[in-house]
Amino acid sequence: MDKINRNIIKELNENSRISVSELSKLVHLSAPAVKERIDKLEEQGAILKYSIQTDPEKMGLNISGFVYANVIIGKEKEFVTHLKGCSAVTDCFNVTGEKAFIFKVCVKNMSELDRLLESMSTICKTDTSLVLSTVLQSRLPSVDETLLTTVGTNCVLNRSIPI
Repeated sequence: MDKINRNIIKELNENSRISVSELSKLVHLSAPAVKERIDKLEEQGAILKYSIQTDPEKMGLNISGFVYANVIIGKEKEFVTHLKGCSAVTDCFNVTGEKAFIFKVCVKNMSELDRLLESMSTICKTDTSLVLSTVLQSRLPSVDETLLTTVGTNCVLNRSIPI
């Protein structure tokens, strides 16, 4: 992926409603060239969809949390079906480690969270962490030729320099 395509994706991620004309000015290409690049990015699957970002609290969903699930052997399919049918679950990941799945929930109150977890008690064992505040939300991962190194609590960017 070249730098122009990365910039197109970055701008679309920040504002998916931006016009092709406005986007073309930001990436210094003609509008038809930008449209062609967007179409190719969609065809290649680099752009999967266009969406909005909402504030769950302003929608009355005051409790957010992450649930770590250890699914009972033989209940994996039932677990996935249950999650897909639960509107309170916004994301789910199959992960390595002691717990096989991590999923995010957004609910109105603790009673709703309790009912959700209770509904899963015959499918999996859960541990839940509630979100106190959001430090970083939904951003694109770096797609350029940089490496991140963690030094203490600081993230340092290292650029590859040809020798």
